[in-house]
Amino acid sequence: MSLQDLSIGNDLKDQFKPTHKWINNGISWLLDLESFYKERATIEQEYAAKLRDLSKRHFAKKAKHSSSLSVGDEPQITPGSLESASVVLWNEVLTQTENIANTKDKLADEFTLNIASNIVQLQSKCLNISKHIETIHDFLHTEKTKVEDDVSKSKKHYDSLCQHTENARVKTEKSSSEKYQDRLKEREVEMNIGKNAYLICISQANRLKDKYYFQDLPEILDYYQDLNETRTSILNKILKNASIIERNSNDKVKDLLHDVDAVIDQNNPKLDVAMYIKHNSRSWKEPNDFVFEPCSFWHDDESLVTKEPELTDLKRRLNQTISKYNIGKENTLSAKQKLEEMAQDRSSSEDKDSLRFDLRLDDVLTLLHKFMQEDSERVKLEVEIEIIQNFAGDQDMSYYEEAKPKKSRFGLFKNKKRQSTDQGSDGHSLYTVTSNVTTHSGGLFSLRRNKTATSNAEGSAASGSVATANYPYDADGEDEISVRPGESYDVVEADDGSGWTTLRNSSGLQGLAPTSYLTITAGSAGSNEPLTPKKKGPAVAPKRGAKRVEYVEALYDYVADEDNELSIRAGDKIVLVQADTDGSGWTEGELDGQKGLFPTAYVKRI
Repeated sequence: MSLQDLSIGNDLKDQFKPTHKWINNGISWLLDLESFYKERATIEQEYAAKLRDLSKRHFAKKAKHSSSLSVGDEPQITPGSLESASVVLWNEVLTQTENIANTKDKLADEFTLNIASNIVQLQSKCLNISKHIETIHDFLHTEKTKVEDDVSKSKKHYDSLCQHTENARVKTEKSSSEKYQDRLKEREVEMNIGKNAYLICISQANRLKDKYYFQDLPEILDYYQDLNETRTSILNKILKNASIIERNSNDKVKDLLHDVDAVIDQNNPKLDVAMYIKHNSRSWKEPNDFVFEPCSFWHDDESLVTKEPELTDLKRRLNQTISKYNIGKENTLSAKQKLEEMAQDRSSSEDKDSLRFDLRLDDVLTLLHKFMQEDSERVKLEVEIEIIQNFAGDQDMSYYEEAKPKKSRFGLFKNKKRQSTDQGSDGHSLYTVTSNVTTHSGGLFSLRRNKTATSNAEGSAASGSVATANYPYDADGEDEISVRPGESYDVVEADDGSGWTTLRNSSGLQGLAPTSYLTITAGSAGSNEPLTPKKKGPAVAPKRGAKRVEYVEALYDYVADEDNELSIRAGDKIVLVQADTDGSGWTEGELDGQKGLFPTAYVKRI
């Protein structure tokens, strides 16, 4: 791995606290360097004062003995101001000694004003940036804790509803009263709604957990790395400046100072990071996903309840969530675009490696904080839409709500590409949900910078891959294939993003099966190396018909820089060939019969 590919966020998992301490150790260390140059300045000042006093005393001695040294004690002709050559030479020595003292005083001033003062500024600004990064982490950690608490609260609420239902059931067994029967049904509906909320909360928590460990936390760790490298780079310049000042002040130590320069030039900001990573690597296991825990006495599975009247509640939730999601998505994209523009401006700025580095970096971190807030809310809404649509299957998710003249929602749904509003003949507003939200980690909303190729998500299933069924599935069409838990199948065609994988069984029969029902491994049957990190999927098949042609619209011009890239212009409608599913920041598309890659951030889905 080259030094340019080093990334704390990619290579060290879940290590904010030790990295935070390490970064602040380096920042605190700057005060030792400042103390060193202050003491150097004091020494030079004391040396200059002693040289000046020495010269003064010897000038006085020379003046007292100049005449006698030049012409003797009793000359016949007074020499006046003339002095012998030896005395003139001595006078020059004393004069240059005073000049050396003045040079040492100047050196002391430069050590104080240009070196020690700049180190203090660097330390103060690095400390402010470190605190800003810590503030963002505190927010992320608080949000993570809140999500975990929400799962626990949702679980307790669900258990409570289960207990109420059980109590109603017991009363029903003791009495055949219609009142108790109706009460039991009401309790069952309340319990199912509580279960739905619990399952949605779990899915949101899992998605936010992934976002925390694989996007947000690595991102702020990389900004810590950026801060450490910037600190080292600027410190290199300050130390090199100190060497130049001292060389100009004292040529006698020039060779030694050149050695110092050589060492400074070798102090690549990446070397500190390389050693830190080498000595802090440890085995790390991703925390387990949250899973549905059924009541001990009310046995249930992890499926959403999609029968009436629970389905109506899901329709309402889906309708409201899609409305919020469309707004949240635009806010997130806007925040991401502003963040990337600011980050790009900062990377090309001359201030990046100067004492003004904190100005743009502070702005970038502020935008990063806003993006993470917007993106976390978007993920929650996205997961809610995804799980409801996934479990609803082909059911009609149209939602009817009595019209409210003073709070008309037509404006809210106006011009939304994924929603349509119509007026029913019965005087009710009809909200028809037509969106299938496609999600993936990384891609459009990912900020992860391409630090290492080995840290990116692994590729999709390749030739020779084997799929093992985790759940039973019965074929529902001529182009599908039935699978049974534990049985292995050859992968003929990997999932292209539609949610279906083409398999072939031992009898040679070939067809499609839901990818979420499978664990795909590389190599021959029996291999235990999964191609995808997750094997758990929903207990229902994905919706069919997802293999339709998709398009993206270019937001900015991009000129291809390599043979495998595609030039695009703002406004172009491009056929989507391969979405940015690995978080690399590149999407493959086709335009005017030519295929190639272009930056994901330069386009939007239509």
